Amino acid sequence: MRILFLSALALVLASVSHAQTVVSADVTVDTTWSGNVVLEQPIFVKDGATLTILPGTFVRGQPRTAAVLAGSTVGTPGALIVTRNGRLIAEGSATNPIIMTTAAVDNDDDGVADDDDVDGFADAWEAGDIFFDNNPIAAPLSPLDNSGAANVSLWGGLVVLGNAPTNLDDACGTGHGTCTVEGLTVPGFSPADATYGGVEPHDNSGILRYVSVRHAGDEIGSGNELNGVTLAGVGDGTLIEHVEVYCNFDDGIEWFGGTVNGRYLHVVFAGDDTFDLDQGYTGTNQFLYGIMPFFNENSGASFGSSSGDKGGEWDGDDFDEPGSNVNLRADGAPWPLSNPAMYNLTLIGSTPDGANPAVSPASANRGVQMRSGFAGALLNSIVVNTGSAQGYDVSGGGAPGFDTVADNIPAGLVLSVSSTFDDGAALPADELAALAAGDALATLLGGTANTVNDAGFPGLVNEDTTFLPTGNSEGKIAAGLKPVKIDPRPAFGLVGTAGGVPPQAPGLDMAATYRGAFDPTAPSLWTTGWTALSISGLSAE
Repeated sequence: MRILFLSALALVLASVSHAQTVVSADVTVDTTWSGNVVLEQPIFVKDGATLTILPGTFVRGQPRTAAVLAGSTVGTPGALIVTRNGRLIAEGSATNPIIMTTAAVDNDDDGVADDDDVDGFADAWEAGDIFFDNNPIAAPLSPLDNSGAANVSLWGGLVVLGNAPTNLDDACGTGHGTCTVEGLTVPGFSPADATYGGVEPHDNSGILRYVSVRHAGDEIGSGNELNGVTLAGVGDGTLIEHVEVYCNFDDGIEWFGGTVNGRYLHVVFAGDDTFDLDQGYTGTNQFLYGIMPFFNENSGASFGSSSGDKGGEWDGDDFDEPGSNVNLRADGAPWPLSNPAMYNLTLIGSTPDGANPAVSPASANRGVQMRSGFAGALLNSIVVNTGSAQGYDVSGGGAPGFDTVADNIPAGLVLSVSSTFDDGAALPADELAALAAGDALATLLGGTANTVNDAGFPGLVNEDTTFLPTGNSEGKIAAGLKPVKIDPRPAFGLVGTAGGVPPQAPGLDMAATYRGAFDPTAPSLWTTGWTALSISGLSAE
């Protein structure tokens, strides 16, 4: 009976794999996707067109099929790019999310993406093939495959371009404040399709709600990998909430300038930075949850681009990037000046408290780093388990003649407010000065002081994120891998868990004066039901 059941299940999964809508042309008119969609190549939502993706849709991008060549689009993987005047309406739900993942195949069922022609690239799906990630709504792929290699870079990712301001000058030759986004080969692709930035802070690129982006991050252009979700010059008319990135080669979510706000953002196992922002980003985000990789590949090679480089890489400008330039006011200040506010972040670092079951453990990675002229604030947040690395770090850099982060601290432009840093390295003088400046603001707003490695902080309910990263025998993450579920809620009422400041911007949850991304008194987590770790049973509900 069990054999018959398993055979029937395999036939169901195979039939689901075969019933696909294959997309090989750009979206140029209003279009709706539902069911199962395969992106044969980078697909652009062109100016004037709106793409609507219905709840429960699987969008799968084909893997790369040829080596990256400068100026060439041959062999580029499937990806979804929303151009500046295109729109994306992707509204899933907690019980019916939209999942974007890879179309790589595993026909021999060995838990490793097929490469039958041995060309070094995962085989692209064809009709009749069985997807590698064949059941993402019930059994997500593990971070590493059965050979111990990373399940990342298996397609491109999601890119949203808008008309909101950046502090780029005209180094790109497309006008002040505009550029072609990293990761897209130009002139292989039309520069108009790859350009972002402008003068419209309230620009509207659409809606992202209950969307999970998995196993992405391949190169679309030479030398630049895509993030899981790229938000470039996106305006605050855009709605972004309940968005996940799971197992990405490069950054999880990156903001290139723009003004867009967000809530309920979750990044798990980004190879580079969990949350990355730069180029004068000025939006506000609340409820962010990041889990950094505690493992490398089993060969010892890094997972992703830097094996979880930083939980937050927050730059004010891109002056230090090759070929970049910064738009400066007459007084020498970058314009727009970086000014994001990031409320209620919970970040679990790469250094577990206990034993690490990974064959190749990751090294310690930094928590939140503010650098390159950054100005902005981290508020009501918790960063744990950065080990020998700092949970909070400020660094130099910035446009010549203007202020570095260290200069911005005494001006009150760089703040950490009512936040907790635990199980990390001791902090140097600049970081302590930034915390002290934030303490002064907390006093004015009714919050309490920042804490660093405070003996009174009990930690999170279960901040141990470790499990066998190759997954179960089928290469999936499943409840049996972790008897005690990850629980990122703080123990309520003890030192370092409460006493946050009331949020100060419109649209925020003004009652969220606790620290971290989760209300310690709430009966369930906002990640429940639609994120990879929740679906697999590795996370508390």
